[in-house]
Amino acid sequence: MKEISITDEHVREVLDFTEEVVKNYPRRLVGTPSCIEAGKRIAEEFSKNCDASSVKREEFTCHPEAFLKYIRPVVIAYIISMALVWLKRPFKALIGYGLSVATFVTEFAFYKEYIDPLFPKKKGYNVYGVLEPEGEVRQQIILCGHHDAAYVFHYMKTSPRLYPLFILAGILPFVLGFLFSMYMTITKKFPRWMKGTITAGLSGVIPLWWFTTDEVSPGAGDNMIATAIANEATKIFADQKKKGKNPLKHTRIICLSVDGEESGLRGSRAFVKRHEKELKDIKTYVFCMDTLYNADKLIFFDNDLNLTVDLSHEMAQELVDIATSLGYKAKVSRMPWGGGSTDAASFGQKGIEATCLLAFELDIRNLQQDLSYHTPKDTPDKIEPLMVKQTLTIIREYILKKDREVSNLAGSKRSAA
Repeated sequence: MKEISITDEHVREVLDFTEEVVKNYPRRLVGTPSCIEAGKRIAEEFSKNCDASSVKREEFTCHPEAFLKYIRPVVIAYIISMALVWLKRPFKALIGYGLSVATFVTEFAFYKEYIDPLFPKKKGYNVYGVLEPEGEVRQQIILCGHHDAAYVFHYMKTSPRLYPLFILAGILPFVLGFLFSMYMTITKKFPRWMKGTITAGLSGVIPLWWFTTDEVSPGAGDNMIATAIANEATKIFADQKKKGKNPLKHTRIICLSVDGEESGLRGSRAFVKRHEKELKDIKTYVFCMDTLYNADKLIFFDNDLNLTVDLSHEMAQELVDIATSLGYKAKVSRMPWGGGSTDAASFGQKGIEATCLLAFELDIRNLQQDLSYHTPKDTPDKIEPLMVKQTLTIIREYILKKDREVSNLAGSKRSAA
């Protein structure tokens, strides 16, 4: 539709809203006053574009520190277990290593809420609003970002290209310690080379102590920009609706900003749990966005959460096709192991069609030394305006395409009847 154009004004509004929230609500950790107030401001902005009374702030509870703040205790557990090995108490060492490995596997690899009761409870707030179509709702498209910010990752800040090596070198000694202490427990033998290997493993484990810091990233590209883009895309369609020219015949838009993504997807998981029935009763497509910085480095995920959750390959490919038809560089890819997850995984785990757009150099070999992601440099000036325009254009084309498809299908059924 010619009436729906993406202008420099739209791009500026996205960047201005991002800068406002980043500047006025720093240290947006889930459950903090700053994050709560940021959510209120986002709800206020959503209310300008979504249908009257449709905007909601939904409370959920979580234990955010359970996601990463277990790392220092397990470093201590490694040292104690190592001492127990040298003291020929392998069974006690086995317990220490076993609990540590279980914590890494459940919390780090699978984002399970395994040790949450050991950490303080906090309240988070997901924010969403709805824009209804002209006719009967036959499908809905969720535009999803998150507004909480991450702790600064020390090794992302200092040596981003070596980050995977720090992860591998830190976790592997726990696995070896577990296997070696099991062998010693069963055989009652204590090979010096095994004890020496466990001791040498300290060189990889000790750096984990500084894996995260208490400093909080500004969180512009990860991920306030995504919330601002979701809001602006909704506004573009809402403006047409206010003029009496609603371009959407059978497609509902849900504009969603979740909390607690940086704490192991706690917010999106709570949203899906609360709304699972509505998400499955009507055909739902979830367009998540995360880590948005660079134009023409567009990546749509068909797999997430450290390679453990399948997303929609069909949706990802469809969006890549739209992007390339517009002349943008885009591809389908997957979250590498150790890269973590996006909120799309929370939907994918429940069989809801979802993908996540990243606009970022994902190849660790090509990472810049002055990385913005999860560092103090994640400020609005690191976001390329052209990337914003490309993303808004892709969203526009995708929503209009899906609405045409469902409208044509409805028309065909009426003709057949």
